[in-house]
Amino acid sequence: MVFARLALISPLAAVAAHAAPPEERWRAEVLPLLEHYCFDCHGDGIRKGEFDLDRFPDIASMHSDREAWKKIRTHLDQQLMPPPDEEQPTEEERKAMIRWIDDAVFPVDPENPDPGRVTLRRLNRLEYQNTLRDLLGVKVEILELLPPDDSGYGFDNIGDVLSMSPAHLERFLEAARIALDAATHPDPMPLPSIQRHGKDIPGPGDRGEEGHFFFTSGRAETTFEVKKSGRYRLVVTAGGTLGADGPPTMDVHFRGKKLGTRDVDAPLDRASHHSFEVEVQRPGKVEVAVDFTNDRYDPDHPDPDKRDRNFLLERVSLVGPLDAPPLPKPESHRRIYGERRSGESEESWALRVFTDFGRRAFRRPVRDGEAERYLGFVRLAKMDKLGIEHGIRLGLEAMLVSPAFLYREEPQPDPGNAAGIHRIDEHALASRLSYFLWSTMPDDRLLKLADEGKLRDNLDAEVNRLLDSPRASALVENFGGQWLQLRDLRSAEPSPKAFPKFDRRLREDMRRETEMLLEHLIRHDRPLAELLDADYTFINERLARHYGIPDIRGREFRRVSLKDPHRRGLLGHGSFLLVTSHPLRTSPVLRGKFVLENLLDTAPPPPPQNVPPLTSAEEHQDGLTLRQQLEKHREDPNCSACHALMDPIGFSLQRFDADGSWRDLEAGQPIDDSGELLDGRKFKGPAELREILLSRHRSDFHRSAVTKLLTYGLGRGTDWYDKPAIDAILAETERHGGGTRAMIHAVIHSVPFQFRRGDPGN
Repeated sequence: MVFARLALISPLAAVAAHAAPPEERWRAEVLPLLEHYCFDCHGDGIRKGEFDLDRFPDIASMHSDREAWKKIRTHLDQQLMPPPDEEQPTEEERKAMIRWIDDAVFPVDPENPDPGRVTLRRLNRLEYQNTLRDLLGVKVEILELLPPDDSGYGFDNIGDVLSMSPAHLERFLEAARIALDAATHPDPMPLPSIQRHGKDIPGPGDRGEEGHFFFTSGRAETTFEVKKSGRYRLVVTAGGTLGADGPPTMDVHFRGKKLGTRDVDAPLDRASHHSFEVEVQRPGKVEVAVDFTNDRYDPDHPDPDKRDRNFLLERVSLVGPLDAPPLPKPESHRRIYGERRSGESEESWALRVFTDFGRRAFRRPVRDGEAERYLGFVRLAKMDKLGIEHGIRLGLEAMLVSPAFLYREEPQPDPGNAAGIHRIDEHALASRLSYFLWSTMPDDRLLKLADEGKLRDNLDAEVNRLLDSPRASALVENFGGQWLQLRDLRSAEPSPKAFPKFDRRLREDMRRETEMLLEHLIRHDRPLAELLDADYTFINERLARHYGIPDIRGREFRRVSLKDPHRRGLLGHGSFLLVTSHPLRTSPVLRGKFVLENLLDTAPPPPPQNVPPLTSAEEHQDGLTLRQQLEKHREDPNCSACHALMDPIGFSLQRFDADGSWRDLEAGQPIDDSGELLDGRKFKGPAELREILLSRHRSDFHRSAVTKLLTYGLGRGTDWYDKPAIDAILAETERHGGGTRAMIHAVIHSVPFQFRRGDPGN
């Protein structure tokens, strides 16, 4: 096999119903093969590459280092070992060794699958931002404030790598305060007001973000539309620079009448407020004017700070009517605080707020005594002579940095029993669902069903509801963005010199094309294989022009049928082609590696140390094509095995340039886009590569996608004991015609998603 995936999760060849015990097969069948093919380099005291088989005298020793046997199995399955210049085992011998490793080192019981365990997971920074948005009802942008999250197994929501440092906690608290500032208003609400920023008020001078800046004396005038008669407060906010004989002065006029003259002794960066009470006798437009009256310039003054007197009008506000009721609290505030009931004490109200808020923030019912602990913040605020709403606000801050909020709890009935297996409760299931499909907290319906113990009874309907929601775009952006490396497009920059027509808008169009295809497959339950062979795509005029597709007009994306077979599916998308190229040239190695790792779950071994990189295209002087350069590179026996796996895939895509456009020549020579696989099969161009993927490796592609989806959904990497679950998901998916939505349903119904193993004891 050429596209042999990481076979820990591959279908195994059938074995005889009454096979001999593994120990007997080891001595009789497997050990002789290893001695013949492997011991010259890795046995009998020889440790080439610091690896020896002598340390595995029995199966128990192999179980103690399964990671080593994963590598052995992968190298056998991908035909990376023995090296190509050494004697090779027959296909049957290779299969026999792999079959034995599966049976003896990685045994599984399909009747009693192991669901594995997930490390207590912190919300990653995107999940934290989304959860704040949905919990508080306000949109906040705090991603740049939070430290970047580490990734594991290709995703940034993996429990084992989501650490928590003091810096994390400090930033989470700062983000919580920013979000609460936007959502709550614990102080009394102000009176209605109309404001005009200085930059929007006509007059002489310069206008900018700081306000209206006067270098010479002059007037700024504006109007307010007043809807009610009554008393108002006119507030002029201004600052200035000192002259030799004092600060700037301003005259303020209202409806043509001068209200007074004020000295503006506040500096430019700390403007002061100047208030005037005015009477509006009838609704309508009222005129306001502010005059800067005492400009002075004295370049010879001994104090440089007093040589030039200038004036800054920051804003003008009209507040009132002064006898009107205050503005209502923001809707987000009312949603959190509710209304204090008649006769309800302050602490009773606060306790009710903490209980209701905690249920949503912690994604489960608040436990006995849990809400009461936050009453301490109410008492603390009272000691500081702050009102009850400030005390509640402090308690909310504490809740947003508590472990119950920052971590996705999954209570266990038998804590510390690593062998115990139990089904997760319905609140944990609700969180798994919502963070899997929406990257945010469960909504009210999910929580209500979990409260009633009815979520599992309505599971398929709820999964479809979540997938039909616009919030399901998070699955495309976060799962798809990492699986298909769409996030990496941000750093993919073709050289402006080599590709002058490429720009960032085109790069964004490429990302959108792939996202729209994946979203279409999920929303309409199309076969996932269409990701590779769809005879349609989603493009706009700019991207169509880049691809050479005629008769597409406008910026809007629309579904378009493809006549060019080379552009069909992901392998013809600019997103894939761009992210697998270098700024100046394509990379058959990166393209082949992407197909193996991301689409077939076959990770080639890392390159050996001290192997020089391929010379860049701009440095190469002898006119060789990239293919010819790679063939010279593969003359190194350390490189040949892995490159024989990757390069043929990349060669078939060489007519796609580094910017995703189509070409026929490279270095002045016709491009050879043929490839030959390790089993001797030959193919040419992207269309024939795609045909091989779909005709011979469709199940491998499905299995790879299942593995990626399960990894993302669980927040942990899959392992050998997940094989029965992955087999079951794959079978259910293929029973439904390979549907993308069917695969998601099967993942959610799987044993690892519904169950978990206990945590090890202390």
